[in-house]
Amino acid sequence: MVEFDPVTDTVVKKIQLQNGMSWGVTLLFDRQHFAVITDTQRKVEIVDCKQGAVASVHDFSEEGVIVRVRSISELPGGTQWYVETDRVKKLVDRYEFQPAQTLLYDVGERKIVRKMRRMPQILSRGARISPDGLSWHVFDRDGNLQIVDPKTLKETGKIDLATPQFAGQGRISLRRTDLLFGRDPNKYRMLCSYSDPVQHSRSSWGYVDIDLQQKKITDMVEWGQGPSGFGSYLSRDAKLTVSSNGGWGGGSDRKTTIQLYDLENGKKLREFQTEFRPRQSLAAIAPDGSKVYVGGAGSDFQVFDAVTFQLLRVVEFDGEIQGQVYMLDV
Repeated sequence: MVEFDPVTDTVVKKIQLQNGMSWGVTLLFDRQHFAVITDTQRKVEIVDCKQGAVASVHDFSEEGVIVRVRSISELPGGTQWYVETDRVKKLVDRYEFQPAQTLLYDVGERKIVRKMRRMPQILSRGARISPDGLSWHVFDRDGNLQIVDPKTLKETGKIDLATPQFAGQGRISLRRTDLLFGRDPNKYRMLCSYSDPVQHSRSSWGYVDIDLQQKKITDMVEWGQGPSGFGSYLSRDAKLTVSSNGGWGGGSDRKTTIQLYDLENGKKLREFQTEFRPRQSLAAIAPDGSKVYVGGAGSDFQVFDAVTFQLLRVVEFDGEIQGQVYMLDV
């Protein structure tokens, strides 16, 4: 893993993993550690960003069984994980696929507390740790926010987001993007889409403020037509967002459209159309919103000016870029 300075566009730190290439990365709740799946998906290495080194290694291998760790979900409190695994039994003359398992794993004691067939059902719809770090937050099928106790896995509260706040209001679809980046333990400010109650194929965008103490929506802002496509990224002050849609650099339509929006009023500031190499796409925006980065296939970052979209420089890394870019406080 590398630490990249978006001011100078240089690599300032390299962290060597102990067991080969990464098969998946999870940023832990403290935003100072990563859980990285390595060793052909048998181990999880904890990377300490401040120390710039691997702090610990957790081994999930078993005798006579090929275990592949698919994902890590940290529980509130940070002392346990849900570890989703696939299993293949090694027999004398063949391999035999076993049912997948989810492990409840104690990080401090480095032992499996319980084996389950799957994640608890109540956490199966996009569970996230609450900003105060004490509960699970889960969005149910109706779009409401459930507050779930991590020990009992029982609902302890609900915030109604589905009931219209006024007559004629369309359905709110939260985008799960918190403009506060989890910094406020008592509040979410989430980007959302508003469906048109008459023309259902039409929608607008904006944000809602959710008070986690009062358990209700305290403010709603609707801007009008918003960005389409995929791969949206926020500046550190959440005043700008950049998104892209188009050809991914391949197919019959090779052009990709980059759109920059002002998150204080929802207006599109500018739009560019360009062509990237196959499997390259928008990867990040600088914390101050001054530059956008394109990566993907290959070992290079293409750095563009966010105002003119002129290519500023190309940054070469030691190897092929894998996974996403995380914006952290240092």
